[in-house]
Amino acid sequence: MSIRQNIEVTSHVARDFLQNAAYFNTMPKVVWEYVANSLDAAKEGPIAVIAIEITSHEVRISDNSRGMSRKELSKFFQMHGENILRKQGRKVRGRFGTGKCAAFGLANSLRIDTIQSGSRNVVELHRKDIERAQSGEPFSVKDVEVNQQTHEDDGTIIIIQELNVKRSNVDNVISYLERHLSRYRTRARVTVNGHVCKFKEPPFIKEFTRFPQADVVKHIGGVSLNVKISPIPLDDETRGINILSHGIWHETTLAGIERKESANHIFGQIDVPILEDGEWPIPAFDNTRNNTLNRQNPVVVVLLGWLSKELEDIRSDYVRQVYQERKSEIQAKLEKEAERISNILNQDFFQQEIEFELAQRVSKRSGDKSVKEILDSEGELQLNMVNKQTSSEDSEKTTKNKEDIEQTSPENNTKDRPTKQHINKQSTKNSLIGKDEKMRKVVFSIEFEHYTVEQNRSRYDGATKTIFINLDHPQIASAFETGGNSTSSRQFREICYEAAAVEYAIALPYEKLEKDELYHAADALFDVRDTIDRVTKSFVQALAH
Repeated sequence: MSIRQNIEVTSHVARDFLQNAAYFNTMPKVVWEYVANSLDAAKEGPIAVIAIEITSHEVRISDNSRGMSRKELSKFFQMHGENILRKQGRKVRGRFGTGKCAAFGLANSLRIDTIQSGSRNVVELHRKDIERAQSGEPFSVKDVEVNQQTHEDDGTIIIIQELNVKRSNVDNVISYLERHLSRYRTRARVTVNGHVCKFKEPPFIKEFTRFPQADVVKHIGGVSLNVKISPIPLDDETRGINILSHGIWHETTLAGIERKESANHIFGQIDVPILEDGEWPIPAFDNTRNNTLNRQNPVVVVLLGWLSKELEDIRSDYVRQVYQERKSEIQAKLEKEAERISNILNQDFFQQEIEFELAQRVSKRSGDKSVKEILDSEGELQLNMVNKQTSSEDSEKTTKNKEDIEQTSPENNTKDRPTKQHINKQSTKNSLIGKDEKMRKVVFSIEFEHYTVEQNRSRYDGATKTIFINLDHPQIASAFETGGNSTSSRQFREICYEAAAVEYAIALPYEKLEKDELYHAADALFDVRDTIDRVTKSFVQALAH
């Protein structure tokens, strides 16, 4: 009679380790995982200090946290083990026990040097040691130092080596860390290659606090939702409501209104403790490292449904208010002023287009001749510089232009009749700008906006060729007040025209660069100066009216 052998749940440790490492597929994610561990292990009282050094060969993350004892270090390397600090009752980010493998998402070697209470332990782990565990048995971490006595302060140094990436984008790491630090409750000073990470909250013009009704409170608790409205559209990483639990960030969302008008102006946060405290058959979190809540969890469903309703109410009210403001009398005046400015800029731009194309024609037809040889005393193309191999179609157009002019000129008024030379010059220029009416379409536009006191006086959006003038900027706001709070005052108009001239002068070289890849940066500097001088002179005439 055979003895029945029980079937047990087991795990292939090496595969489990490397599969979880695959979630950490970017340098920012890898670095943040160890930074977050340092923040979780920060001591009570002193500010957490974390220094990150990134080179082409390694990533080093050092902190002044509580460090790890030999026993804690052993627990650290237990896959899916319970977080030691969480077990002690602290509210920390670590939940699934898989973060220790983060380094192997992008590298082949991990070294941990940690000190706690005068005892130092150093261990190393290499990918080759993991891959040797082919049958799924546990694999060893190499001891370098074991309980070495030291007088150094507590803390941990993570060293990630043998990187499998060609280049580490440090700016992306900094940006990622700054966004995540803004959502973290721990006071910390984090530096990346000497740069101090500081997140600057977007400017906002409105702020709301909303509380759930009784039937929602019984599911998500007595929470408060803080919502802010930015005067400008926010990027994907900044917009949305941060969902926290005991100060730990879990997701940022707009709860289904993402594609609606002005939804990308909304940001804020809500702290929902029950997400950490509650227990359900379907957990509120997943372990995919995508920072999203589990939509199958009942509390998450109620939370997101309530958020969606509140955010939609705020968004629709804001859209209605903006619409009303746009229709107000002062907005109408600003739109007229914007039209005046844009007309002058577009007229100048049109002229620059003609001059630029004319210069290209001259360059193609003149060979190595100097400017003096190409242009006459009036600055016009010399007749003999025009391409003599003109197509028959161009010749016919020139002849027709001559005939039309002769027919419309009074026979008895010869002194007003154009000369043959003038006719030929004019037809040459007309061939360059024959599509005059089509080219005179609006290219640059002006818009006034309330962009808060802290932001720049003006900005340029190259995609729409729109120059935005910030009405909240101290210089412009002061001119408006000095002018009797009137958009028609000379003080206000002068400063707005000047701001537009500067933005236009900076934008113009980019337009030239699109047409001529040989356009030099040195030329751009001179063009900016000349454009400001030229356009402001045109503005003087407009301001007189």
